[in-house]
Amino acid sequence: MNATPIPSDSNECEELVRLLPEPVDRDLPSDRHRHIQEFVMSQIQQDLQSAARQPHRTPRRRLAYVGSALAATAMAAVAAVAVTGGFSGTATSQGTESASGPVTPLSGQQILLVAATTAEKSPDGTGTYWYVKVSGQSNGQPYQSETWTRQDGLSWLRSEKTGGTVQDLASTTDPFRLGGAKVSFAQLQILPTEADALKASIGDLIKHGDVRTSGGKLDAKMQERAVFEGLVSLVSQLPAPQKVRAAAFRAIAEYPNVTNLGLVDGGQGLQISFTDREPARLVIDPASAQVRRANFYVTPQGALVSAPAGGAFTLVSEWTNSLPS
Repeated sequence: MNATPIPSDSNECEELVRLLPEPVDRDLPSDRHRHIQEFVMSQIQQDLQSAARQPHRTPRRRLAYVGSALAATAMAAVAAVAVTGGFSGTATSQGTESASGPVTPLSGQQILLVAATTAEKSPDGTGTYWYVKVSGQSNGQPYQSETWTRQDGLSWLRSEKTGGTVQDLASTTDPFRLGGAKVSFAQLQILPTEADALKASIGDLIKHGDVRTSGGKLDAKMQERAVFEGLVSLVSQLPAPQKVRAAAFRAIAEYPNVTNLGLVDGGQGLQISFTDREPARLVIDPASAQVRRANFYVTPQGALVSAPAGGAFTLVSEWTNSLPS
């Protein structure tokens, strides 16, 4: 059976770009608007090429979905008022209308799905050490912790507790924590790349990993929360493959109470509410699929650390080839 050819003209791409509103200087600099346009166009072109290689799919429908989602991301970013510091942004469509009418910011779920698409298309990083830096406030004082971890489990730490010097930690075969469960670098590499299967796998690791709190073993509700915390760790702290990170973003998007807090310094603010705990708040840059800030993080020892009310920890996680001197 012959595949239906995909049109190569740029009419659809140009139409999507025309949906972008003109830059508004008081809200977002024009160079940022240009950057967003370039990001949208590059993603659309990649999607066209991907569809051309896979003619058995429904390319026009897929192009429309991805193109409209990315264009909406750009419009939401242009329509939002940037604020520095916390999580609260003010999304507005006043003065930023497209040819088809007022701009509608993306939902929290849609932002996560765009981040998932970005992650899925990104190459996996490489390096000798997995580096994680967490900074913020703890007990009213400035706090910063840095760790360097090799694939074989050997780790180094620098924090206030080490006097600002880099200190060797005891080597372990399971140097990472996923929802509180100890995992190795090798285990992270073979996690499922489908959202439901990934959640089930994390749940199984938690259930059989002897994860405890000061009150004892986790009950069913605490295990569910630990799975969510594991998903956030996968996209913010752990050296997981990009396709696993994409699945984690999609799994987080499936939670029922995901709210877009608007554009904040570093990306899009999101809130995920739970009935029994403080809502989780994240700042995600969907163009790079990076989590820039969060109101909690998990230590290498498996402890959950929460930021003060309204505060956040700044997160950096990446591969590097050298330890600091």
